[in-house]
Amino acid sequence: MNLYIFSEDLRIRDNKALYEASLEQKGLIALYIINKGKNEEHGDSLAKLKLKLLALAEIRNLLVSLNIPIKILHSQDIKDEPKEILGFCKKNQITNIFLNSEYPFNEQQRNKKLETLCNKNEINLKMFDSQLIDPNKVKNNSGQPFKVFTPYSKKIRALLTPNILQEEPEPLKQNRKITDEDEIPSFNEIYDKELNFSIGNYPLTERSAAKRLEEFVENSISNYKELRDIPSLSSTSNLSSSFAIGLISSKQAINQVFSNSDGTGTGQFAWVNEIIWREFYKYITYHYPHVSKGKSFNPKYDLISWREDENSFINWCEGKTGIPIVDAAMRQLNQTKWMHNRLRMITAMFLSKNLLIDWRKGERYFMENLIDGDFCSNNGGWQWSASTGVDASPYFRIFNPITQSEKFDPDGKFIKNFVPELNECPSNEIHNPSKETRSSLNYPEMIVDLKSSRLRAIDAFKSIK
Repeated sequence: MNLYIFSEDLRIRDNKALYEASLEQKGLIALYIINKGKNEEHGDSLAKLKLKLLALAEIRNLLVSLNIPIKILHSQDIKDEPKEILGFCKKNQITNIFLNSEYPFNEQQRNKKLETLCNKNEINLKMFDSQLIDPNKVKNNSGQPFKVFTPYSKKIRALLTPNILQEEPEPLKQNRKITDEDEIPSFNEIYDKELNFSIGNYPLTERSAAKRLEEFVENSISNYKELRDIPSLSSTSNLSSSFAIGLISSKQAINQVFSNSDGTGTGQFAWVNEIIWREFYKYITYHYPHVSKGKSFNPKYDLISWREDENSFINWCEGKTGIPIVDAAMRQLNQTKWMHNRLRMITAMFLSKNLLIDWRKGERYFMENLIDGDFCSNNGGWQWSASTGVDASPYFRIFNPITQSEKFDPDGKFIKNFVPELNECPSNEIHNPSKETRSSLNYPEMIVDLKSSRLRAIDAFKSIK
C-alpha cells in the first residue's frame, strides 16, 4: 500500500511524488497533517491556514474520483510527526511513503528522522525534489553553492531545457478505493477563530490559479516590468498565495510564459526572474540552514545592536508611523493579508534601517499576517532589505520612503485608499503632510527623522567588523 503526504504542494498536476505514488494503481492514500504547534512555531498566518484547508477540500473531490482517499492526521509538534506517520503506516499497512522535499531546517530534520524510522520498520521512503532543478545540481564554477542571484539565475536559465520543464501527468486512477476518505475540517473547527477579510480574492483551486496565470500571461505580462512597482494598479499576477500553498508550480508558471512567447520580452523576462528568485531563496535555505534558525546569512550582522523600541514597532505594525506610504502599506497587510512587493521592501527597510529594529521581528509579523507567507521568500526578502542576507542591498543604500512614494504612487491614489484620513490632504502634501495639515486631519507626526535615522543605521552597520 502506498502513502502520499501533502506538504506545500496542494495540486494534482505536476506533482512528482503524487504521480509516482499512483503508478502501481494497487491502492493509494493521501495524508494531510494538521499541526497547530508547528503552525504557531513557524508563525503561519491564520489566513494562509484557512486558504490551505479550503484548497484541500477542493482537492479531496478530485482525488475521490481517482479512488485516492484523503486522511487527516492531527499532530502537535513537527518533532512528533515522524512517529505519528509511522503509526499511521502500521495501522494502514503502508509499505511505501512518497513526499516532495521541503527546504527549511525543521522540515529537513523531520524527513531525516522519518527516513530513519522507515528504514528500521522496512518501509520505503521516496522523496522527490520539488524545485525546478535539484539544488545539489546547481553549483558555481568552483563547485560551491551560489551566493549571488544573477549568476544563479543565468545558470538556472541555461538549464531550463524542454526535458527539465516537462510537467508530471495527473496521478493514475487506482483500481479500487481502499478506505473511506475523511471530511476536511473547517477552519473554525480547528482554530476556533473568525477572520475578518474576504478570502474570495485568492484562488482556491489549481484550476482557478491556472486560469489566473493564463489571463496574466495573455493580457498583462508584457507591461509587467513597467507597471509592477505601482501599488495602486493590479499589474502583478496576484498568484503569490497560489505559489505559497502549491496550487501551482514554478515549472507550470514558466511553461505558461514560454507557451505564449520565447520569454525574452522585457515583461516576460522580468516575471520569470521573480519565479527564479523564489527558487533562489529555497536554494539558499537548503544550502545554508542557519538562515532557518533565526540567524543572519552574513553571521557578522548578528552582532548589530538593534534598538528595543516596542512603541515604534507597534506603530509600524498598525500603520501609524506618520509616513503615508508606510502606513498605507501596513494597513493593506492588516486588512487584506497581502502587501504589494515594492511596499514590502519599503516597509522592511524602514523598520530595519530607519527604526533600527531587529528585522526578525518584522519577518515574524509578516509571516503571521501574509496569506502568501513562504518562509524562504519572506526570510530572504527581509534579509535583503536589512542588508544581513545573501546578495543583499548594501547597508548604506537605504530607501527614502517619501521619495519612493513620490515615484511609485505619485498621485497618492494608493495612500488615500488605505489611509482615508488623508483623503482631504492637498495633493502637493500627500507624501509628507505639513505639520498644520497633520494636525487638521488628525494624522500623526513622523515617529523618526529620516535623515538622522539613516545615518544612525549606517553607523550601526559600519561598527561591525
